[in-house]
Amino acid sequence: MALGFLDPYAATILRFIHFQAIDVPRWTLQRGLMPETTQKRHNRVFKSLHKPLTYMGIERTLFFMIAVSAVGMFNLFNSIIGAVLVFIGGCIFGHWVTNSDPAFLKILGRSEKFKLRYDAAKQTVPNVEVR
Repeated sequence: MALGFLDPYAATILRFIHFQAIDVPRWTLQRGLMPETTQKRHNRVFKSLHKPLTYMGIERTLFFMIAVSAVGMFNLFNSIIGAVLVFIGGCIFGHWVTNSDPAFLKILGRSEKFKLRYDAAKQTVPNVEVR
């Protein structure tokens, strides 16, 4: 390659790099090497967008289910103590589930749609076809 000669591919990269305002030495492009960018790309990430919405540290849908269960306990058995115990026990469970994995209950709820691939409770050996 003659000095100062760039092949069309390198010229395209050079135009792209010039457009992006990244400083790359010309000898990198003359040798056909990919230019390494010296600038890091920084994306702002907002923590509030990626954490689950909660009431008292419990995911909203689970909190609603706990509250409805406590009200149902009160209506069925006319026991305020039973309703309070169901609510407190549900809140402890909900807090534990939300802190361990917020998407766990969604995954568990949607798992009924899918076919089981492996069931540890089955004692029979599945038939496998090898092609």
